[in-house]
Amino acid sequence: MHWEFCPDDVEKVIAKTKKAAEIREKEPERFPRYSYPPQSTGTGKGFALVEVTDPEQFSNSQAFWFPEMKEKFVPFDDVSKQIEYHMQSKE
Repeated sequence: MHWEFCPDDVEKVIAKTKKAAEIREKEPERFPRYSYPPQSTGTGKGFALVEVTDPEQFSNSQAFWFPEMKEKFVPFDDVSKQIEYHMQSKE
C-alpha cells in the first residue's frame, strides 16, 4: 500500500492514526493487517506491506483515511508461483 497526505494535514493524520489503532484493537479484521509497518519515503509519502483477507478491507481503509490521506493498493505475488504457471503453460 502506498500512501500520501498533504504535510499541512499532519496533525489530522496523527489523530486518525491513533483512532485507527483503537479500532484495530476492537475490530482487527476491519482494515488490512500490517505485515510490515508504514515506512516514509519523503514528507507525507510512504508505503506499508499489508495483508488483505477480505476485499471490504480496502474500502474500509480508504473511507476511514479520506480526505486526509490517499491510499493506493498494489498487489504482489510470489514469483515462484508465476514461474510454475508459466512452465506448465509451456508443456
